[in-house]
Amino acid sequence: MDIYLAPERAFHYSPKFTVEIARDRVEQKKTSLVAGTVGAMFSRPKPDEIQLLSVESRLEPFWLINVFVRTVYDKQRVFTIPVSGPEVKQVTLLGQEVPVSVSPKGGASFTLNAVEHCLEESRGSYNFDGSGTRTDLSKYQPFTRLEISDLGQFAPPDVLVVPPQANATTVIRAVLADVVKPVQAQTIHEERVDVEALELYFRPVYAFEYNWAAKGKRNVLEFDALTGEINSGGKKLSDQIKSMVTRDLIFDVTADAVGMVVPGGSIAVKLIKAVVDRGK
Repeated sequence: MDIYLAPERAFHYSPKFTVEIARDRVEQKKTSLVAGTVGAMFSRPKPDEIQLLSVESRLEPFWLINVFVRTVYDKQRVFTIPVSGPEVKQVTLLGQEVPVSVSPKGGASFTLNAVEHCLEESRGSYNFDGSGTRTDLSKYQPFTRLEISDLGQFAPPDVLVVPPQANATTVIRAVLADVVKPVQAQTIHEERVDVEALELYFRPVYAFEYNWAAKGKRNVLEFDALTGEINSGGKKLSDQIKSMVTRDLIFDVTADAVGMVVPGGSIAVKLIKAVVDRGK
């Protein structure tokens, strides 16, 4: 099996909403979001009872993997062809004499041994969040993206760049486990997977940490700086991020790693990686 990897690329999105606009929108909804439905029903807080503690501007990662799978193979097939009646004893087909057999039920037929020459092709697109969970993040594709030339030096001012927990090997293995299936074949002539896109994206998020002192309750409200969506129950990540974003740690796909998930453990995996200038 040949696996071809496209050049590894990384991108980031510029915020569509400023942090000021985001804060204004979150402030308007903080009472219901921090208190929650049940809390607001029995003890609805006043807006000034919920105080903003901190604001975190960050870039959160997700993966985009596009693949094309092509398999060319032969498989044996036996065709049973009925004839007009039990009186037929032999058939001449393509210049060859083929005997006719009669079944116990009286049906007469002849058989042909053949080889079917098969071609299977398919395409797929996969998104994974930073933890490696497959999810649909296609809503971000229409937004303008900027390519990151050097991941190791990518550090926008006052922005937390969150490294993915799942590296390229993890997501590639998950994709291969889904697209590579055992083939019932006599001979496999070509078995190829083209990873046409191996891309890491960073999307902008603002996290607002609020404190409801009267209830001793804290909540982090996350504002999607591309779509404008607001989610409660978020996390503040600046105290948790210990590792750095580096190309060698994230884009680390090897033939041994991907070969572990290929059906039929004896199949040799040939990994052809596009040349990447590590010195950029």
